[in-house]
Amino acid sequence: MKPPFSSPTSSSALRKARFSPYLFTLLAFIVFVAVLYGEDFSCIVELGSESDGRPIEKSREKLPFAIGEIEGGRCDVFSGMWVRDESNRPLYEESACPYIQPQLTCQEHGRPEKEYQFWRWQPHDCSLPNFNATLMLETLRGKRMMFVGDSLNRGQYVSMVCLLHSLIPEDAKSMETFDSLTIFTAKEYNATIEFYWAPFLLESNSDDAVIHRVSDRIVRKGSINKHGKYWKGVDILVFNTYLWWMTGLKMKILRGSFDDEVKDIVEITTEDAFRMAMKSMLKWVEKNMDPKKTRVFFTSMSPSHAK
Repeated sequence: MKPPFSSPTSSSALRKARFSPYLFTLLAFIVFVAVLYGEDFSCIVELGSESDGRPIEKSREKLPFAIGEIEGGRCDVFSGMWVRDESNRPLYEESACPYIQPQLTCQEHGRPEKEYQFWRWQPHDCSLPNFNATLMLETLRGKRMMFVGDSLNRGQYVSMVCLLHSLIPEDAKSMETFDSLTIFTAKEYNATIEFYWAPFLLESNSDDAVIHRVSDRIVRKGSINKHGKYWKGVDILVFNTYLWWMTGLKMKILRGSFDDEVKDIVEITTEDAFRMAMKSMLKWVEKNMDPKKTRVFFTSMSPSHAK
């Protein structure tokens, strides 16, 4: 085994990364809301300026991201609190959505209370508009929306489908799975909402969408194009990766190919491995995404949904 490639030491940053699960949940929720109402929300990954000195024509008037925005600037949606909302929640019933995986159906498996369904995020200085499924479908007309990452992002994907599917007749929608790619199609809108399984974003030995419980995880360096070729051409791209990296202080990194008879595997710190994946993702986005066409979001830390 060859010595690992050089990388900065950052054990202190690892200690800082151990935040409360409640903060993780909040971060995931904020990004999810941003996707729902992101027509006027600044892109998380800034891909460059669209201005060339000429006014940008708008095909239709955009709705405000927040109601009651302060004059001269947007409301800070990250500053707020959770409030109970029995009048507008839940946004869908578990039993009414056939796309939730059986292992994730809380009510069917006997969860004794439903209180978790009646909370919404309330910014201090404004309010988020109520979710409008019709408006969301119209916004997605002729577009592709894709979630990429692990099962936590798959949960966000399924929730999005559950929010929208009831407005679509049975013969005008479909759900298909092709290995790592699952596609929900709203035929009358010529729109798709998709999920692509890639828990590390880079190629790994955990890439099988069904059989991926591998204890000795290995990630291949410089391999984002292995999956990235399936992400090209989308209009809204939502990445996530974090939980699968939390397997210890070290990660095994493959330099070369999984097909090599003798594999060149090194161990580096988990933080450096995660940084490697983030840099690969950002470079891929910069090279392959059109900033005039695509919005890119990234969901980072999130709580485990195991046991």
